[in-house]
Formats: sequence, C-alpha cells, structure tokens
Amino acid sequence: MRYRIFGNTNLEVSEIGMGCARVGGLIDQKDPKEIVRTIAQAFERGINFYDTADMYGQGESEKLIGKALKGKRDKVIIASKAGYCLSTKRSFSTRIKPLIKPLVKPFISWARPMKKSLLPGRSAQLPQNFSAPYITEAVEASLRRLQTDYLDVFQLHDPPSTLLENCDIIETLEDLKLQGKIRYYGVACRTVEDALISLKYPGFSSLQVEINLLNQEAITKLLPLSEQKNIAIIARQPFAAGLLIKPPIDGKSTHDFTKQAEVHNKIKQIERQQLLTKNCTRTMMQLALEFVLQFESISVVVAGMSNRKHLEENLAALTALPFSKEELATLY
Repeated sequence: MRYRIFGNTNLEVSEIGMGCARVGGLIDQKDPKEIVRTIAQAFERGINFYDTADMYGQGESEKLIGKALKGKRDKVIIASKAGYCLSTKRSFSTRIKPLIKPLVKPFISWARPMKKSLLPGRSAQLPQNFSAPYITEAVEASLRRLQTDYLDVFQLHDPPSTLLENCDIIETLEDLKLQGKIRYYGVACRTVEDALISLKYPGFSSLQVEINLLNQEAITKLLPLSEQKNIAIIARQPFAAGLLIKPPIDGKSTHDFTKQAEVHNKIKQIERQQLLTKNCTRTMMQLALEFVLQFESISVVVAGMSNRKHLEENLAALTALPFSKEELATLY
C-alpha cells in the first residue's frame, strides 16, 4: 500500500480508502459478518481510510465500522458526514429494520434494479438540516455508533450551494474542533461547482467529489486549484456507480441520465476504454482505479468493497503498470 499526505493536515492516508455507503443497507443486504471481516482484512492489507456517513444504512454503516476497527482506532482515519435527516417514518423503519430483514430477503434480487433507478431522486428528496444544534447532535451520535471520541474528518453531506455561499456553519465546526470531537472538516460536494465555492474558506481541509473515467470534470476544473491551496481531494465513485463494471445493454440503463442519447454516448465511451483490458491482466475495475490514482493531487480514492474478493481485486490496481501515452489518449 502507498500513502499520501491529506492536504494541509498531518494525516497520512492510504491511496485506496474503503467507501462504506452500501454497508448496512436494507435492499442491498450484505452479510454483516463478511463486512466486518472485509474491513478487518482491509486494515491488514494497509487500508487506513474509511469513509462513511450517518445516513448510510441509517447508522448501521458506522456501527459496523466501529465494531470492526475496535482496538485499532489510533491506526485508522475515519471520515464521516452529516446533513441529511430522517423523517419520522424513516426513523421508524430504522428501528424495525432488524425485524424485517429476514422477510424481505427473498425479494432482494428483484428490488435491487429498482433501488438503483430511484437512488438519485431519493437522495435529492431527503430533508437536510445544517443548523448548529443538528450538526452538533449528529456528530455526537456518530461518535457513539463508531465507538470513538473523535472523527478524523467530518464532512458536510451534500450541502446546497446557498449554504456554501454563506457558510455560517463554520463557527460550529470550529467549536467541534476545539472540543476535540473532530480533527478536521470538509465538504462532500454535490457538484464541482460547489467544490469551487468551498475553496473560498480556509477552514475546509478536504473536498469530496466524483471523479472517474466517465466524469472527468473535476480533473481540469478543480484539481489544479485544490493543489494550489493544498486542500485534500477525496475522489468518490471511481466505478461511476457501477456503470463501468456493468455497462448498460442496448441503450437501457437504470442510471440517472437526462437524455437517452447520453446513454449511447456512455456505452461507446466504455467500449473504447474496455479495449485497454484486452490481452492484459487489468480488469475494468482495476483500470478505473488506476485512472484516478494517477493524479497526485488526489489524496485518496474511496471504493466500495463489501466482500474480501472485491477488496483484493481493488488492491491489485496498485501493482498495475503505468499507462502509456496511447492508453491515456484512449482514456481522456
């Protein structure tokens, strides 16, 4: 494992981090024991960065991380987020989730494609709260679930542009930092434009944005500026929400594309990139990770890995040969 300095902080993070967005879900169920074993093996293989949020599995993601990393706290970097809040109905469903999981298990394979099609709209519809009392309470709740006294990195979770323009919440974040509940804070941004707004504030130590073979906007617009200001970049969705691993067939996709023509353009783009996996040892998953890792101004790329097989395949990207000029011409 190789490590990089996390922006202007004193943290040193593994190039590949574990993304825990799908840990503890109801429809995308994973065996909790396998998840704990995967987290433990990730630690043994050198991964020290774990990215989660209070809304992932309605807190279950944080609980599993806390369980798996108990006794290793001083050797890992935990980054969590808050800003979304659960309605009364969602809070109720969280409490009864352990009871209904066995009942919905037979329907998981049927429901999973529907879930993927609903994800973009669903997250946009969830209520948000970035008030001082709510954020303070959310951080304290995350600490309890993670079984820790502090978060290494706390991130505002998809705040709207209007909040970032004013950013009154910084005073609250500084208070939490002074109390020792968070070491550093940053923003998990909806868009590159929001990340650019966030660069105005020296208090932010990190920005999390989507960067992958199909979404390269941040590479030219954000990375040069973040490097100048020495702000850590957390690259998320290296597999483009699974699109690079399982491309749409015949122009059909459950992903959130605004136009059908966009689906066909993405298919052609993926087909060109897949040529680089022919007659070589790279898989598409490794190709996607290697592409993001080539940028030194990215501190860490967080990849979802819910079992040990995925973990080992992701780690294989670290030993891949550098891209040739011809290969890079295909990727950009």
